[in-house]
Amino acid sequence: MRYPIALSCFITVLVAGAATSSAQAQNPQPAPTDPARFNTEIVVTPERGETPRSLVPASTVVLDGASLLALPVVHPSEAISFLPGFNVARPEFYAGRPVVSARGFFGGGEAEYILLLVDGVPIADVESGLIDWSVIPASSMRRIEAFRGPGAALYGDSAVGGVIQILTNRPAGGELTATGGSFHTFTADSSYGRRSSRVGFNLSGAARRTDGGFAHSGGQQVVGGGSVDGAFRGLSWRWNATGDERDRDDPGVLSRDQLRADPYASDPLYRFDTLTRHSFSTAFTLRHNTPTWAPRARIYTTVRNEDLVRTILLAPSLGDRRARALSSVALGGSLEGEHAFGGTHSPMVRFGLDLSREHLDTSYRGVSASGGIGALDGQAVGHRFRAGVFASSSWDPVPRVRISGALRWDNADDEGFGSSSSPGSTKRAWSPRAGAVFQLTESGSIALFAQVSRAFKLPTLDQLFDPRPYPDFRGGTFTISSRGLVPQRATNVEAGISGGDRVRWSALAYRMTVDDEIDFDIRTFSYANIGRSRHVGTELEAEGRWWKRVRPSVTYALSRVGDVGGDQQLKNVPRHRITAATHVDWPWAIGMYLRYNRTWGAFLDDAGVYAIDGPSTLDLRVRRSVGRHALFVDLLNATGHVYEEYGFTLADFRGHVVPYAYPGAPRAMRAGLTLSF
Repeated sequence: MRYPIALSCFITVLVAGAATSSAQAQNPQPAPTDPARFNTEIVVTPERGETPRSLVPASTVVLDGASLLALPVVHPSEAISFLPGFNVARPEFYAGRPVVSARGFFGGGEAEYILLLVDGVPIADVESGLIDWSVIPASSMRRIEAFRGPGAALYGDSAVGGVIQILTNRPAGGELTATGGSFHTFTADSSYGRRSSRVGFNLSGAARRTDGGFAHSGGQQVVGGGSVDGAFRGLSWRWNATGDERDRDDPGVLSRDQLRADPYASDPLYRFDTLTRHSFSTAFTLRHNTPTWAPRARIYTTVRNEDLVRTILLAPSLGDRRARALSSVALGGSLEGEHAFGGTHSPMVRFGLDLSREHLDTSYRGVSASGGIGALDGQAVGHRFRAGVFASSSWDPVPRVRISGALRWDNADDEGFGSSSSPGSTKRAWSPRAGAVFQLTESGSIALFAQVSRAFKLPTLDQLFDPRPYPDFRGGTFTISSRGLVPQRATNVEAGISGGDRVRWSALAYRMTVDDEIDFDIRTFSYANIGRSRHVGTELEAEGRWWKRVRPSVTYALSRVGDVGGDQQLKNVPRHRITAATHVDWPWAIGMYLRYNRTWGAFLDDAGVYAIDGPSTLDLRVRRSVGRHALFVDLLNATGHVYEEYGFTLADFRGHVVPYAYPGAPRAMRAGLTLSF
């Protein structure tokens, strides 16, 4: 990692650029408001339609294109890590697959409690619901909207911890960003578009490769896509398609002893663990521009093929290695509309229908000690059909007061997979929500908001039907999937206040109770509905705007997550997280963004015996504009802090407990160039 060479080259370019652009130096570069806060008035994600952000009864955050330029971001998951309230483990491309959590909902890379939409299309693996953050070129991201808390009343399954939507570009022109840095990590990310009065097109793509921040963690990926959109006789339409291909090695997990010896090593047990993945998705959206009902329809499909070898620990130093072949096809669509009744304070009504069919074909084979793939020893084929109907309404009964509500009904049926699921398991849910916003000042600069809602989370197809066999050490095998699982159901209440002018601030508190929570039950060595949990938290945000050249911000989140009636924090959920950041505009068109992030109060086990040594990291971007172009240097985990992201414990055959953890990404540096044309 040649930091001095890269930094010296960058400083040389800065000095040379300063001498040739003194006119630009008289004015600071356009300064976005602090990332992910108070920089937009209209959002489309929280209410599934255009809504003034100040009238949404939930915690809503936004990253626009100008904010993304200021951040040390070259990958979509890195951008998500800058959304307040969303915790991302290993967001960097060189660190592996990201794991995202919010409000104490942690899937551990096996399930997802966050819903991701890209231009309205859900992005999730069929078998697990996991989000693939790598299928989006970073250069195509125009805007990111997110809200924390349940979104099931409008979006259905998985929207328990929050909803994130990435809106992509439709530019007239092009942009290319190329970076190189630590661990031989290189990225090239570009988008280009042209527009006429009635039609436009956009092409985007990215190439990424890395040796990895850990041993046995290298990977490479190529992703590309395009879109065409236009308008004709009152109709607007858009067609888009994306495909990607990648290979990735997996370093696995380390015991605490291994981590202390070398935090960036890989246990030889995982020497054959790797993944090869191919996917293609396409969508077509049609909208009528009438102001009366604003009907819109969307249809999409995603095809994915994946081959991987994965080793799972059964006991300390004892792993079970299997090769998995997987193919999936998801076909879905939606039909939506809205109507605003006449009058100044008359209600707005939105309604819609979501349908999807997800087909899964998966099989397992044994892997020998030399890495050879053996005979077939497990297979499952089937599909899940989903249907959801929703309606929502908002009403301003008096000035400065808005009342809103939504109701959704969902049904999911699983067919195939050897046999139907247990007759006693229901996969239907009603998800209501009611909220209110009270603007305390005439200008709306200070507002109170509150909402109560219900949400649900379906068991994944892997949790229900995964055919992977595990040895029972008596000559037979067993599976950890459980056909009798029922959906998790949650009830949430939250309230908050926001406001300010020179200092923008917000504060909220929430309380959520989850019934029939799904987790791995060590007593039965299978997935089970293990009981009830309670998520109680407080979220605080503040941003200073008193000086245009310096914009400090701070966020704090308290998350207490435990069994109902107990005080112990559930595993892998940090109780505290604080982030302090500032954006500074210097002379010579130089901008600097600095962020400090720390989490603490998490444990590797539910008993609270093994505390996680969480991150205490410092990230930095220095960026210089040169005309329409830019140069930048990013320094991530600048202090080189060695920390743990998440993990688990296992007992050996003598009953001794051994803690395991996934280490955080090491210190890294990269330099990049952005060309606009």
